[in-house]
Amino acid sequence: MKNDLFLLSTICIISFFNSAYAQDYWINKNESENYVARHECSFVQSGNKFIMFGGREQAKRLDIYDYSSNTWSQGTEAPIEFNHFQATEYDGLVWIIGAFKTNNFPNEIPADHIYIYNPSLNIWMEGPMIPPKRRRGGAGLVTYKDKFYLVGGNTKGHNGGYIPWFDVYDPLNNNWKQLKDAPISRDHFSAAIIDDNIYAISGRKSGGPGGTFGPLISQVDVYDLKKGKWSTLNKKQNLPTPRAGASIIVFENELFVIGGEGTTRGPAFKKVEAYKPSTNSWSNKSDLNFPRHGTQAIVSGKGIYIAGGSPVQAGGRQHHMEVYKKDEPKGDTIRASTLSAVKEVIFNPNKTRDISITSSGGNAGNFITNIAIIGDGSSNFVIKKTLLNHLIKSKTTQEITMLANTSTVQKTANLIITYDDGKNLNIKLKLIPSN
Repeated sequence: MKNDLFLLSTICIISFFNSAYAQDYWINKNESENYVARHECSFVQSGNKFIMFGGREQAKRLDIYDYSSNTWSQGTEAPIEFNHFQATEYDGLVWIIGAFKTNNFPNEIPADHIYIYNPSLNIWMEGPMIPPKRRRGGAGLVTYKDKFYLVGGNTKGHNGGYIPWFDVYDPLNNNWKQLKDAPISRDHFSAAIIDDNIYAISGRKSGGPGGTFGPLISQVDVYDLKKGKWSTLNKKQNLPTPRAGASIIVFENELFVIGGEGTTRGPAFKKVEAYKPSTNSWSNKSDLNFPRHGTQAIVSGKGIYIAGGSPVQAGGRQHHMEVYKKDEPKGDTIRASTLSAVKEVIFNPNKTRDISITSSGGNAGNFITNIAIIGDGSSNFVIKKTLLNHLIKSKTTQEITMLANTSTVQKTANLIITYDDGKNLNIKLKLIPSN
């Protein structure tokens, strides 16, 4: 009896450790591969769907993965050939800031605008222009407290235009601000945030002294968002395996550096290393099943998902979705919101009024693409504070300020606010005498 209990206990212990150990491996997904095998692309989650688009191959095609049914479908084509970028989901929308818009190696041209994809409506929107002297691709993009931070990148594709630029974009106020440069120029990398710090990890200086694929960067730059200061980690905390085109993701309070490519021809990296800020230390994680660079990773539920990318240095393509730890993705369905306001606003001569615009009914924000004043009295009303190219975050309200700039009375007009690339909100403007 004692021997049986001992044997049973031993089996349970072994089973437990084997199960825990197995979770640290990458699992090949048995999924339909009815999507474009591509690299230099983006792979992001929005709600309960995974989205892959951009890259070198059929760059305008957008593929959507429904993990509940294990099927792929196509969304609306992208407006330009996005490549070398880190797309980011925010308020139910997918944002592209810091991408190349052409695929002509080695002189890819940076995109002129911010672009937004709304999965709930399956539409693309052209956002505001990026300042001409701050345009680049191959940059790291993160969100923090309703703002986008863009670091590094390259102005000339693969031909020596690597830069240390650092900018912040506020989508709620359509404001772009130049910040202090990062310590090190780098491109072909991704950024990530953990504990109120932005980490710029991996990458290279494309077209520099090391040629197209080098030199690689081992140093880790850190921006303290609370103090507003850059620093570089001690040499002991350098990235153990320098590479470019790696996927960077935060998982279980560690910064995972997944895959990538080196300076020599041959297979891309399977290597996965993770930095733990709380201990200032790096550790090795289980290798990928497939070498890859030039794609993104997704954290969903209790696992990391990755697909696409090139299996070799430079050009190449593959599918091969795999998941680290647990294959239990989670996400809420994205539902479109609607803008609303009062139907009529009455003005006194030479007076201003604030008009509240509210986003409601869904969990995806509304992006305003045009504002116009029409009608016989249109010349009598002036917008003093605009909401053009502003995001109205879901379940929030913003105000547009208008002035009736005349003493002529009984004049009317209509304020037309166009949002989400086609929807209109109509507000009647009426001017009456002062009492």
